[in-house]
Amino acid sequence: MSSTTPGRLSVTKVAEVTGLTPRAVRYYHSIGLVPEPPRDASGYRRYGGKEVIELVRVARLRALGMPLPQIAERVSAADAEDVSLAEALDLLADELDAEIDQMVSTRDRLRELARSETFDQPVKTLTLALQDQGVLGPADNLRSSEKWAAALLDAVHPDGMSGVLAEASKLFGNAAVMEALGPLRQRLGRLNGRSSEGEIAALAADVAGVLTSGHVDGQVDVGLFELLLTDRLNPIQQRFMRQLRAHMQVTPVVKDAE
Repeated sequence: MSSTTPGRLSVTKVAEVTGLTPRAVRYYHSIGLVPEPPRDASGYRRYGGKEVIELVRVARLRALGMPLPQIAERVSAADAEDVSLAEALDLLADELDAEIDQMVSTRDRLRELARSETFDQPVKTLTLALQDQGVLGPADNLRSSEKWAAALLDAVHPDGMSGVLAEASKLFGNAAVMEALGPLRQRLGRLNGRSSEGEIAALAADVAGVLTSGHVDGQVDVGLFELLLTDRLNPIQQRFMRQLRAHMQVTPVVKDAE
């Protein structure tokens, strides 16, 4: 029976530390994702600090749904220097502390949002704001796709719909932009199967002009919206989103096929 080399871990122990299975660790070695560590006199793999850090990073990226080819690029780019096992575990503990702090912050924000009037009713909040600005008439409502987009804005913005409207305050204060919003919304509503590529491209260019005019604070993540709204958009609307992304020179967000 062999004993573990001081300062090194067996594949079973490193699996416990990283949250992986021994089989997964061996598989990652077999495909070249993570280099094999040195072996002891008995021929067993023995893992040090560098290998522990690499495998933990792989486990975290897999948990996020990242495909293995992209993980390979991240791991090779990181190229962590060799460190002692004690240093590696301390480093991982520090990273865990940071993650805990982030989770506590997220928890506190969720509780704050739960008490916010805008959290439960982002569609109503946006509708009232657009009515107040004259983009919508007093009796007008958002279309189905617009309601979904409002809910999505509320979800992805760090401060929810209240933060969206705060960033839009500069836009609301510009008469030229506000005058253009109503007609742009009408043109979007008229898109249908008979709309030409030229019509779609022109509309996308005009919308991109507003979004990049400097009157919109913050960055509009069109690539993320295109991905998250895909299932809610008809083929014509999807073509419009592709044109809009092209005009704004946004790299598409790739959905994980796994």
